[in-house]
Amino acid sequence: MKRKAPVSKDLIIEATRTTLGVEYLYSKGVLRLLGDSYPENAADFFQPLLQWVNEYVRVPHEQTTVEFRVKYFNTSSSRYIFQIMEILHVFEAQGNTVQVVWRSQGQDDDMLETWRELMDELEMVYTVESE
Repeated sequence: MKRKAPVSKDLIIEATRTTLGVEYLYSKGVLRLLGDSYPENAADFFQPLLQWVNEYVRVPHEQTTVEFRVKYFNTSSSRYIFQIMEILHVFEAQGNTVQVVWRSQGQDDDMLETWRELMDELEMVYTVESE
């Protein structure tokens, strides 16, 4: 069976009104999600992100930083965000360094609480920073 080559390039997606901006920077070990997420078809939007993360953890950067500057995400988006974080949680449990940062976008306590619930379910350590 032939193995796929590891991720060796960045994944950049411009934000739209309903989809996140994505900056997956392989060369820096940075995975950044920005903006709002309530796409009509969450699977179409998130599948390439999941694929990239799955490939990234096979041959990762020395340290991985995951940064969320998300103002809002709906339920279907939260499922995919959970899947991304679940992959990274397993990766971290294997002895890899993963730093997770939630950058608070103002006073949206509901989004922060949703984020905390998601991360608590995974039992992942994260920091919250205000902008």
